[in-house]
Amino acid sequence: MRYDTVIVGGGLTALMCGIELARNGRSVALVTTGHSSLHFSSCSLGLYNAAEPLKAIESLPQSHPYAKLGAEAVESYAARATEILNIAGIATNGTTEANHYIVTPMGQLRQCWLSLDGALTSHNGKELDYKSVALFYPEGFLDFYAQFICDTLGAMGTTVTSHTFSLPELVVRRNNQTEMRSIQVARALDKEENLRALASIISREAGDVEAVVLPATLGFDHADVRQRLSRMTDKEILYIPTLLTSVEGVKAERALRRTFESMGGTIFMGHTAVSHTTEEGLIASVTTSKGITLTAEEFVLASGSFIGGGLAADREGVTEGVFGADVIVSEGNQTTRDIFEPQPFMSCGVATDGNFKVLIGGKAVENLYACGAILSGYNPVKEGCGAGVAVTTALKVADDIINR
Repeated sequence: MRYDTVIVGGGLTALMCGIELARNGRSVALVTTGHSSLHFSSCSLGLYNAAEPLKAIESLPQSHPYAKLGAEAVESYAARATEILNIAGIATNGTTEANHYIVTPMGQLRQCWLSLDGALTSHNGKELDYKSVALFYPEGFLDFYAQFICDTLGAMGTTVTSHTFSLPELVVRRNNQTEMRSIQVARALDKEENLRALASIISREAGDVEAVVLPATLGFDHADVRQRLSRMTDKEILYIPTLLTSVEGVKAERALRRTFESMGGTIFMGHTAVSHTTEEGLIASVTTSKGITLTAEEFVLASGSFIGGGLAADREGVTEGVFGADVIVSEGNQTTRDIFEPQPFMSCGVATDGNFKVLIGGKAVENLYACGAILSGYNPVKEGCGAGVAVTTALKVADDIINR
């Protein structure tokens, strides 16, 4: 099978790159093992952990993906990524000029560039826009820490009342702990009778508050559930992310995949790229675990880091398994004893030139690009820039392919 571009990966990076290529008339195939790390993401995308992220980017070392792009290009690609998310039906709030803060499932505040519409946020990390809220969550729900959240919101000057609710379907699910998770709760609340029952509970118990806050368990299969609940209760309905698995992350992945396929893209789901061939120093094809060989003019490596399977580590070192790309490994110990300290191994990744062309044997391969988490030179956790690097480098690579 032949395409203009084959992308190895199926997460945010791969989909963003694929959508941009497809909407510019390229035939594109994604090769993906299964569901991506979007399933574990929160309701936010980070650009960089600084009050003014674009200014902070200007001083990063040259090995950092943002330094290869430059602050002006990061800003431009971030704006285009927001546009693509909106095209996919993913409404967002935020700006590259200044970060805002999202409330996490553990009741902490985390800086972000974009938050999904409806998420409970703070513009400065010190106070909310609401002086009084009612927090509602299912009785026996395992992925939500209400007391931590109440403590955080209270410390910010917001009056919080906490309420549990129970519905007959959720009582049944509560008998099996594996069933009392975010997606199962969301599927229950998609049902009209359960949503109306919840609306009745909120109307009866919330009182005169400015907003009602729920775990992010609304609208798994029906996008308008939050808006409908707001109309039923005459209250503004907001949500806070839950622990794994993320309803909002699953919804985002599904929306991006639908958009990619609607533009003519092809997804080889359940396929792992296992080998490649070369011709005259260029990548000619990749073959998947199911024996499908895909040829193309350009190839993009967007398979993620260790979690995504793009990199593998053993006693001999760190390797990239599809193309045998050069890998840059941080010097010194690869872990620290304090799990809350930055871990050096997070900066491992494939080596690329200034245009994200992959190096193999020290030489850039002209038709093989890398983008996203598989890149070296940055720490996505410490710097809070995982999503930002994912989308900006994906669009940079797409631009270079389109303009070749």
